[in-house]
Amino acid sequence: MNIWVTVNSEDGGADRLIGNSHSDRGPPRTDGGTTAEEIFDENGVGQENGYTGDGYAGSEAAIEALETFVDECVTDQMVVSSRSIANGSDVDVRVQEIGKTLGARLDGRTPDGVLTDVELDTWRDTRPTKWVFTRVAGEASGRQTGQTLRKPELVREISAALDEDVAEGYHCHDNHETERVDIRVSWMRAVLEAVATAAGDELETYLSDEQPEYVDDPIDELTKTGVSRVLERILDADERLGTSDGWPRSTMVVLHAILVEGRDPSEVSR
Repeated sequence: MNIWVTVNSEDGGADRLIGNSHSDRGPPRTDGGTTAEEIFDENGVGQENGYTGDGYAGSEAAIEALETFVDECVTDQMVVSSRSIANGSDVDVRVQEIGKTLGARLDGRTPDGVLTDVELDTWRDTRPTKWVFTRVAGEASGRQTGQTLRKPELVREISAALDEDVAEGYHCHDNHETERVDIRVSWMRAVLEAVATAAGDELETYLSDEQPEYVDDPIDELTKTGVSRVLERILDADERLGTSDGWPRSTMVVLHAILVEGRDPSEVSR
């Protein structure tokens, strides 16, 4: 199963069902300052790891994964991390390979004909680097969306889109031949932080100013209900998104739209 994180620029279209217009906030901004050399350094180019030298032009596995990603998913404009691309690929490829190969592509080192249907840039000044793909030719083949996935599938795709390992935060199991999923509060907290980041703010911005002074990290004090209340503030929701047991599938669909499909949190309607 392929897992991608996308951000669409304004184009109307069928995606309006859950919202994807950037008309109020403008197109994604790029930092304009991250150099290919910095990306190489960040991903270990030049170290004794099989990917050495100033003439590095990408790996075959990474190029295959990236071209599949672009062919299937880049319909207009997308923001995605190297980890999300690697996690969503059927090719056996390391996250570092993806980052190095994109750095080579940004510096014009990849072979002729590689990723010619897209323009590549970096997203703001993020660490780790996130990439902006803008389609300039051809069309994407498309993929299944969160609207059609079952809750366990939604949880797995959301988990893979995060920049941290949350495997211990959820458990999938069979219940009378139907797959079920249980999520822990640690998983919900990680997702909450990712949604706040996608909204362009620090999570602490949405917490109460009345936290006790003895609490070192108020995020770690949030219960499942507390996480849901904070999520509602981030999304400016006009209805409850969760209960003391966690999040229903309808909330997972919204989270999938933000973290996997790359929708803007301010424009995901409920």
